[in-house]
Amino acid sequence: MQDFKSFLTTFIPQLEHLGIALFKACIILIVGYYLSRFLSSKIRKIVAKKDEILSRFISQVVFILCLVVMIVAALGTIGVQTNSIIAVLGTAGVAIALGLKDSLSSVASGIVLIILRPFKRGDLIEVGGLVGSVEAINLFTTNLRLNDGKVAIIPNSNMATANIINTTFNDQRRIELIIGVGYESDIESVKKIIIEVLENTPEVDPNQQHFIGLTELGASSLNFTLRFWVKIEYGVLNAQSKVLESIKIALDKNGIEIPYNKLDVNITNAKMS
Repeated sequence: MQDFKSFLTTFIPQLEHLGIALFKACIILIVGYYLSRFLSSKIRKIVAKKDEILSRFISQVVFILCLVVMIVAALGTIGVQTNSIIAVLGTAGVAIALGLKDSLSSVASGIVLIILRPFKRGDLIEVGGLVGSVEAINLFTTNLRLNDGKVAIIPNSNMATANIINTTFNDQRRIELIIGVGYESDIESVKKIIIEVLENTPEVDPNQQHFIGLTELGASSLNFTLRFWVKIEYGVLNAQSKVLESIKIALDKNGIEIPYNKLDVNITNAKMS
């Protein structure tokens, strides 16, 4: 009985001390979480005045670093030696780096993208066969808003090694079309009609040289290649559609056929013996 009382006399103060330490650690974690969010938000607003993409990236880095500091402080409150924590983190960091090398590569690539600035928020870029406007560069990924409204999330490591075409620097796009006409059509007449259509279409830039020429003798048609420039403000698809409609109307008006695949069926009556 005496041993039990002695145990309680020793254990209860230790329990009280541990409880107080855990309470303090919880307070540090809660305050640290909201403080990290606050600092991250403030830094993002300040940096966003100069560069919105950079502000998003830096705010995420600040948030994570603040959380790590608060977690270490909370563990120190409950009696864990911070030197030991740092040593463990260093050892674990090596193992984590090996296991998450792709993710860390994306972080490093994100930093490279921020420094080199091949694009900024709102730029229209083409990468890996995808075309869209840049929405954000995050710690691990870059977000692209595609033309159909979908968001493509691309790892930064892929972005850093891919060939990126930034079309924002040019306010014009070149359109290439193939127009097929019947073999009985006069080549010069067809070229003249197409030139007139391009010259009378306001979406086509008259200051840029366009190309119209016979480039293929197809199976059932003479195929003409058209190359012309339009301004982005008119919309590439809109301009292309308008040119095609105008060419079709002009060719029909001049009696020039646009051939299509036909199936000739010959039926022979066989005599019954």
